[in-house]
Amino acid sequence: MKKILVSTLALCLPGALFASGPGTTAANFLKMSMSPRAASLAGAYSALADDSGAVFVNPAGLASQTGSQAGLGFATYFQDVRTGELSYTGEMGGRRFGVGVSLLTVSDINRYGATDNANAVASLGTFGANDMAVSFAHASRDVLAGSMDDLDFGLAAKFIRSELDDKSAMAFAVDAGALYRFTEKTNFSLVLQNLGTAMKFVDESDPLPINLRAGMLYRWSGAANLMAEVNQYFADEKFYASFAGEYWLRDGFALRGGYKFGYDTSNLGAVTGLALGFGINNSGIGLDYAYTPFGELGDIHRFGFSMKF
Repeated sequence: MKKILVSTLALCLPGALFASGPGTTAANFLKMSMSPRAASLAGAYSALADDSGAVFVNPAGLASQTGSQAGLGFATYFQDVRTGELSYTGEMGGRRFGVGVSLLTVSDINRYGATDNANAVASLGTFGANDMAVSFAHASRDVLAGSMDDLDFGLAAKFIRSELDDKSAMAFAVDAGALYRFTEKTNFSLVLQNLGTAMKFVDESDPLPINLRAGMLYRWSGAANLMAEVNQYFADEKFYASFAGEYWLRDGFALRGGYKFGYDTSNLGAVTGLALGFGINNSGIGLDYAYTPFGELGDIHRFGFSMKF
């Protein structure tokens, strides 16, 4: 039954669509765990990471933040896949911390039995699947003060649970991230994600989607951010490169866009990999939207709300 879920997710999820083969990794929803703002930047967010969405992408980004912020994001994917993210960042005892929750549900997965005497596959109804990851992050500013100033570091511990029909599996993982404020205009980032235990359903185990991401941010002006990022998924043997921009207009309105290279555009079309969106921020209240088309598979719309206090 585990192979049914992995195959289904390989058909449904953008992160899993282009892996080296079905069943390569478990918990592929972790590849999708990001805020709508990060999604509208084609995922090129790890060197920016200046809001509560940093919990999902680069915990080191928490170190430079001030105050507290809560974020909520949700999306409806193709094939009845729904996702949601909750995030919170704050300070306690002079230390920056963050909490993140990622959720994914898949409904109405067809169940089939064995071939009958007429050589037909019998339908046995439907079942569902659910995934959840809870992250606890901590970040420190200037961890190498005196030898390498302006280097921030963060760690996040993840507790992951997946359900398939009446079966479940659990795993534990950590994210480790660094953010180097090279100049007032330039940041560099390096993050290792999902390093942890294998996820075992019944008798079979699969590794988590370990990902190494490296990013760069260049603040073109006080209103414009330019980002670039590369992602290497080791077990999946997939490499992605993203480029994005964010421009803040007056009255707290931002336009965003990016493109991620590495998808199978020969089958899905050149538009696959494109990301567009906008953000509105007024008095600490934020609204974010992201649009990512996936050719014949359909379009994905993400919405998010945030509050800073």
